Amino acid sequence: MPDAENAHSFTFDELREAVKDQSGDTPIVVDFWEPRCTACRATLDTIDDLACRIDDNGVVGTFNVREEPEAARSLGVETVPTLIIFRDGGVDSVLRGAEKIQTFVERIDEEVFFGSPPTCET
Repeated sequence: MPDAENAHSFTFDELREAVKDQSGDTPIVVDFWEPRCTACRATLDTIDDLACRIDDNGVVGTFNVREEPEAARSLGVETVPTLIIFRDGGVDSVLRGAEKIQTFVERIDEEVFFGSPPTCET
């Protein structure tokens, strides 16, 4: 399964640097996934779609736990899919499971885009 087209594919070092350099209240939203995970496929598509819509309102990325399992565990990722929202240089929220992640993205669509999110051209 290919990684997302619109979301940034983070390595552990890149993620640490992005969180360290994070300014203000702009969130970094990272989907932790694994290629053999069926639920991750739907989540990855959802996150990729969010990445192309969120524009300058945040950073959206993915992290393949198969490539750096120890790094994922050091962030508390024990199951996939897991979504971690970093804000102000630290972990703000953690969501586990495809259903919770989908609900989170729907909430963003309602609160940020007032129920009418822009469409993505791919």
